[in-house]
Amino acid sequence: MGRPDLLNRTLGFAGSIAIALGGLAAGALAERGDPFAHWPVIRELRHFPLVAIAAAYLGIALLCGAWLRLRRTLDEHTPADLMRTLLCWAAPLVLVPPMFSQDVYSYLAQGAMVHEGLDAYRFGPSAMGGPFAAEVPAIWQNTPAPYGPLFLRAAAAVVSLTGEHVMLGVWAFRLIALAGVALVVLCLPGIAARVGVPPQRALWFGALNPLLLLHLVAGMHNDALMVGLMTAGIYAALRRHPALGAALVSTAALIKAPAALALLTVLVLAPRAWPRIGAAAAASAAGLQLASGLGLGWIGAMRTPTSVRNGLSFSTDLGLLLGAVGWPEPMQIIRTVAAVAGCLLAGWALLRAPNPVAGLGLALSSIILLGPVVHPWYLLWAFVPLAAGLRRVPQAAVWGSVGLALFLLPTGAPGFPEAVVAAVVGTVAGLLYLRMRPPVAAGLAAVPAA
Repeated sequence: MGRPDLLNRTLGFAGSIAIALGGLAAGALAERGDPFAHWPVIRELRHFPLVAIAAAYLGIALLCGAWLRLRRTLDEHTPADLMRTLLCWAAPLVLVPPMFSQDVYSYLAQGAMVHEGLDAYRFGPSAMGGPFAAEVPAIWQNTPAPYGPLFLRAAAAVVSLTGEHVMLGVWAFRLIALAGVALVVLCLPGIAARVGVPPQRALWFGALNPLLLLHLVAGMHNDALMVGLMTAGIYAALRRHPALGAALVSTAALIKAPAALALLTVLVLAPRAWPRIGAAAAASAAGLQLASGLGLGWIGAMRTPTSVRNGLSFSTDLGLLLGAVGWPEPMQIIRTVAAVAGCLLAGWALLRAPNPVAGLGLALSSIILLGPVVHPWYLLWAFVPLAAGLRRVPQAAVWGSVGLALFLLPTGAPGFPEAVVAAVVGTVAGLLYLRMRPPVAAGLAAVPAA
């Protein structure tokens, strides 16, 4: 690794350090059981949450700058180099409190409900109460769990191991998320090589993507395990183990349902093994569903996330706009039309894509972008297969990753004016620093096509 690349890795590491420091003082902090609250320096910093938010956004700007700069020298790196860079950038984010989302507290509360025998597909955390429910945001207090039965059983296992210790439970979920990230990192190069995409490019866009670091490592969303198992399933199918691939994809779908679309990819990759693929998918799905003992309530509960309106869903925004100008109850109509359009575009993408892996990424992109709710980390469902399947990463996906990295506050809560100002100040400070660093500034100013 040359000196410019070492400086670039160091710049990304410095960005992650700044994000982590911001998260220690202004992350999605627990009300009780937070060990960092006893550290004098952190306790003092928490008196200045706007400074912490600005520090986090300074770090995001530096991390994104380092990521864009790295794109210019990918051919000079081996996959092992990029994996070491990922470890360097991710390390500061591993031990900090949750950031950019409070979802992990819902995971704990839902796991506690299952552990106590309460149906998490019928009731919200408020029905149980207790220390975990107290950490759940008000919007989710009375909503059922939208996750598959395999994930809820895993959440119940976490609670059984960690008891009522909130932060021990949080770190257990981070370990689960890191396991999913590890699957992505280990499988992406092999998938890319088998479909004619440079493994370095796949790792850069799919694994080193700031969205993955911010939302799967720092935010520890269960999407990490879903995407990891889905990626492992595709890799197994490409390695001529289609039945194993189908079983892994079915397992991913019992964490979050959209992973089931990857079964079509496995079928296309192994057209002569359809009977084995179908049998393996059915056996694994049915076996895990029955073993969970949680029934099929999760299918109806998948509507739960649609209560969120964050401005990223085209269909929801259009429905709100039409409702504001007097159309009678347009939301359901617009969402239905958009969902049908998304499915049609997904079908077209699967048929016209250069390979089945790229087809999966394009299909998931269509379904996500036209869905009723869009979160930044949802895009990783699509970006990981796109990274392995497309020889040319679309500019919109690259700059979309950067823009969405800046979208959410580290608190995981809705923004307020002062916090938004602090975020802008931190971002501008980061951009000014990058402007003073000619190699990095060149990466920001002229990003070549991948």
